[in-house]
Amino acid sequence: MQSSNPAISAMRNAAGVYNFGGVEAGATISGTTTKSILLVGLTMVVGYLTMNYTLSQIYSGQAISSLLMYGSIIGALIVAFITIFKPTVAPITAPIYAVLEGAALGTLSGAFEFQYPGIVTTAVMSTFVVVMTMLFLWKYKIVVPTQRFKSIITGAITGIFVLYMIQIVFSLFGGSLLPSSGPMSILISLIICTVAAFSLILDFENIQIAVDEGLPKHFEYYNAFSLLVTICWLYIEILKLLSKRE
Repeated sequence: MQSSNPAISAMRNAAGVYNFGGVEAGATISGTTTKSILLVGLTMVVGYLTMNYTLSQIYSGQAISSLLMYGSIIGALIVAFITIFKPTVAPITAPIYAVLEGAALGTLSGAFEFQYPGIVTTAVMSTFVVVMTMLFLWKYKIVVPTQRFKSIITGAITGIFVLYMIQIVFSLFGGSLLPSSGPMSILISLIICTVAAFSLILDFENIQIAVDEGLPKHFEYYNAFSLLVTICWLYIEILKLLSKRE
């Protein structure tokens, strides 16, 4: 099974490590759902507090804290890679990732909220609606993740990642590969948002398969972490899209 979320792929490598402790020792959908809600809630709380702090800095004439922004981003990336390559530590690292990601998103959201008042609320609500819609489409088999579907989404994710990397290189030299405004910019953002949304279908499917395979209990936190990664990506892309329509 292929997934657009890099965190999910590690579950395949852990298949078969079930500790034979009985059904109660395996990951469950209900347990994963509970932990997903906890991690998303933690991210939102930290993000809300960080956003208010960032706005207070801006309103007082101070610059946005670079240490808070880049420190939390780098920290989140490090913790994410640790979690991906060592899923057994997910019960510890997943909440840490949620805090760091919340700080990063809160700082980013504060900057956007200052420039476009009300955009954060709209972005949060839009993200929630998209996640629930994708869950509904997957749950009731309206969208079935066939092998062709998986290949298309996975290929799109790879292409977007390469595009991001090229854009970063261009920005280091003061240039930009992607347009920042105009119809083409909006179209690109719409495409990326669509890919991010449909990648949730693959994640839901892979999580179900992982649960069916009887992976250990710590994968409940790992599964929740992997969903959080995708949801945060989706939120950022929606935030960027909304800013282009202002």
